[in-house]
Amino acid sequence: MSYKVVRLAHAGKRNRYLAATGIAFIGYVLFLSSALWFPGQKKSMEYTPLGIQQEIGETTCMVSVVYWAYAPEQEAMLVELDLDGIRSEVTFSAVDKARDPIPVEVKLAQSGTYVLKLSSVPEDFQAISLCVMVEGQTRRLYTNIDQVEQVNRLHFYPDLTGYYQARIQRNIEVLEQEIAAEKAQIQELDDQIAAYQVQITQTSERMPYLSRQQRTDAENSIETWKKEIAECQEKQQAATEQITELVDEQEKQKQLLESSELEDFERQSEPASVSESDTKEQESEETK
Repeated sequence: MSYKVVRLAHAGKRNRYLAATGIAFIGYVLFLSSALWFPGQKKSMEYTPLGIQQEIGETTCMVSVVYWAYAPEQEAMLVELDLDGIRSEVTFSAVDKARDPIPVEVKLAQSGTYVLKLSSVPEDFQAISLCVMVEGQTRRLYTNIDQVEQVNRLHFYPDLTGYYQARIQRNIEVLEQEIAAEKAQIQELDDQIAAYQVQITQTSERMPYLSRQQRTDAENSIETWKKEIAECQEKQQAATEQITELVDEQEKQKQLLESSELEDFERQSEPASVSESDTKEQESEETK
């Protein structure tokens, strides 16, 4: 009897130990995969948006993501950042969703713009966490496989001019998409107006054959459709004005791109300066 009592007591302790161990293990796994380690992996909206300044810890420095692209064939990413208030060295590191380190190379650091190349990024990377460290403080930036812009090939330029030109070109393309969307909305509103007009015409033609109550209902319907048409026309007017603004902005961007390209061409076409000592050495070589 005593043997059985001891056995049961021991089994109870063992079961409680296993249960506690299991709970601890589950908590450990959940902790490692929680948003504390990799924030934003639950909702895509939590990933770092483009063009929004982010504070870097308790410093006065700010960072914003200008561009984040991924080229599957190269298994690499290009990340363009703008940093403000930087007075000391900036370091970068990155990991994927599995916490595996991603090599980071600084391709350009000029006038507060940093261009990074992230290498060895597999096609199924799912999410990337990029850490920016300044003065011992960090800011983590994130992207995912749905948000990042996928391109055929990444282009790295020797100076800021190339990246600024690329920014302008992207602006032009975005404006073109917005113009197309506004035009599509106008067309959709045209279709709605045409449908309302058909209903008004058909109802008006049936009016003489309707009862008094039916005529009252039909007249109310016609008034409602006319109001809907007026609202559609107001939306069309707003869309037309928006298109005008977008076209103007697009033209400014194109002019800016042309002037930037012209300046770049003129700079590349300038003859290299030759010092007086170089000239004398050249004359000496020619004399020989």
